Amino acid sequence: MSRKKTKVDAVEGDAAAAAAANDRLSALPDDLLHKVTSFLRSWEVARTCVLSRRWRNLWASAPSIDLRVWCKSRHGRLPRQLARFANHLLLLRDVSAPLDTLRLLSSPTRYTPDYSYRPKDYYYDNEEDYSSSDVEMWIRAAVNTGARSIQLTQHPKDKAFADLDSVPIISCHLKHLHLSGATLHDKTLRQLSSQCPSLQVLELSKCCLDGPQISSASLTSLAIVECRIMADLSVTAPNLVSLRCVSPYHRAPSFENMGSLARGTIVLNDSFLHDKFEYKYKDIKPDVSECDASDSNHDNCDSDADNDDLRSSEGFYGANVLGGQNVICSLSNATSLELIAHAGEVILNRELEMCPMFSNLKALSLGEWCMAADLHPLILFLQHAPNLERLFLKLKMDHTEIEGNINPEGSSFACKNLAVVKIKCPKEDERVHVLAQFFVSNGIAMEKISVDHRPTRQTCKSWA
Repeated sequence: MSRKKTKVDAVEGDAAAAAAANDRLSALPDDLLHKVTSFLRSWEVARTCVLSRRWRNLWASAPSIDLRVWCKSRHGRLPRQLARFANHLLLLRDVSAPLDTLRLLSSPTRYTPDYSYRPKDYYYDNEEDYSSSDVEMWIRAAVNTGARSIQLTQHPKDKAFADLDSVPIISCHLKHLHLSGATLHDKTLRQLSSQCPSLQVLELSKCCLDGPQISSASLTSLAIVECRIMADLSVTAPNLVSLRCVSPYHRAPSFENMGSLARGTIVLNDSFLHDKFEYKYKDIKPDVSECDASDSNHDNCDSDADNDDLRSSEGFYGANVLGGQNVICSLSNATSLELIAHAGEVILNRELEMCPMFSNLKALSLGEWCMAADLHPLILFLQHAPNLERLFLKLKMDHTEIEGNINPEGSSFACKNLAVVKIKCPKEDERVHVLAQFFVSNGIAMEKISVDHRPTRQTCKSWA
């Protein structure tokens, strides 16, 4: 009997040895395994502790904590109590292991936890069991641990802004901060400006900004996307390389001291920028929020921010359009620019009167606003960008008639390096012929001019 048992043990030992030999994943160093697990949610990382002895404590030193839940079916079986799981995860982590990244969602509005009715096998099926105080505690713990990247995304069910006024964001380690659906008062903006000396990337999406200034010498990338700006806001960032300001509400920020700027995207709509505008909440789309806004490709200066998506500001021209001072002059050192707005836009046309020289500009994308009578905004830009190589014109999708008298004759420019002129417009737009004649008369060969015809809304409706 003992002999038979010995043989069985030997067989089992050989099988275990063979399995260990085939487990090449576990043989990888910790850094590579942490890279693999960084694509998982934190509760999925914690479950790897049952794989083998090699994985038993690996979760405790994971540099990334991801507590986001968009689609519950995508993340498998979730913890019964997410708040309790997150608290234990932060408490039991290896204190010597640095925390690189924290990703989480804001808490749902009016959440009241109640576990009394839940069966033992209940798994995160109907409600999120954490509150705003939990979120604040997790952010505070990440800051105290020296996290280099924090991403707070607004919860799809939350129609209120997360208030971060009680969370001290003071860190010499924080380099990347992405906030969505949060309120930033003057206190928080001052902390980001003066008490985060390593902050390089600041991304604000659908936030409420209520302070006078963002001033940082360390910022290299700034994105302000669909944010409510409640007071006059000035942005000062001498080392800023990339700027995205897309569809601000109430006011457009003003810009100062941006001598290092290389890439800039400005999308404005006057109908949002006045003292009578009322903000209407728009539902959050999770699949958009999970994408990194910083991945936008500015090099081709041909993004999908079509001015056809901008609502008409008809009826608002009598209102007081707020903000946007120095927006054109602050972009003078850029190599790639995208300026999108509707026809008759106020801020860009106002600031263009003090148009500086754009000696470094290589790629330029302009929207419908540049098609004023006699093409004045377009010509002025071309006259002040002698080294321009690529020009993209994004004309309004549903525009089929020429507004006003376009007579560019006699308005010359000299862009000897201009190799690409791409006009994006509906097929029926007659202005293409006027533009082609204008460029040819200024020495641009016809083969350098291309037209991207897109269907109009009426055509799309007929297809449907």
